[in-house]
Amino acid sequence: MAGLTPPKKKTQAETIDELMDYLKQGGSLGLEIEKRLEELPMKYVALFITQRDDNELLISNLVKNFIKKGESGIFVTLNKSGEDLKAVLEKNGVDCTNLFVVDAISRKSGEAAKKIANMTFVDSPQDLTETEAQISDFVEKLPPGKHFFILDSISTMMVYNAEKNVEKFVHRLGERLKSLDFQCVFTIMDKTRPEVMNVLSQFSDKVIKPTPQIKP
Repeated sequence: MAGLTPPKKKTQAETIDELMDYLKQGGSLGLEIEKRLEELPMKYVALFITQRDDNELLISNLVKNFIKKGESGIFVTLNKSGEDLKAVLEKNGVDCTNLFVVDAISRKSGEAAKKIANMTFVDSPQDLTETEAQISDFVEKLPPGKHFFILDSISTMMVYNAEKNVEKFVHRLGERLKSLDFQCVFTIMDKTRPEVMNVLSQFSDKVIKPTPQIKP
């Protein structure tokens, strides 16, 4: 078409700079998570096996991938306070506007519960009934569109609860949210007993163990 200037072709240096910037946001773990999520169906329950050193990076990239697609979701945190979680995500360039956080650890550590938008607190990580009730409350408040759910982590939940109770909780919650068309992710540490892993894998559509080769 006459009068239109063809797009300027990127130089090799510019292409390399863009790749390096992308890797800095999550290393090869970010690239792998994006690929793994794209391979999953429209609704699912996925079990992500993570190493302690990579867990923060894993979580940031999981949320980032859902948010950048315009999805809203619920995050249950047992590894850090809700405020700390949001701070980490925002530091990694994640817009938390449509992220609803269930903080199931702060009150256990003695922190005073604050009134924060889209955040609620569970009295104790041992109270699985209240945790499920808070999740259900947020399900009703999510804006229209596609939704995701993340729980970080099953391993921490098992520190405060019997393994069998956690297994039943994960199974029940995953099935319910999947029936509501959620994309559900449960994280678990790689040092968890194989017997527990085997049970939880039966409740999951996919078990994923990312293996980053390049870290930021």
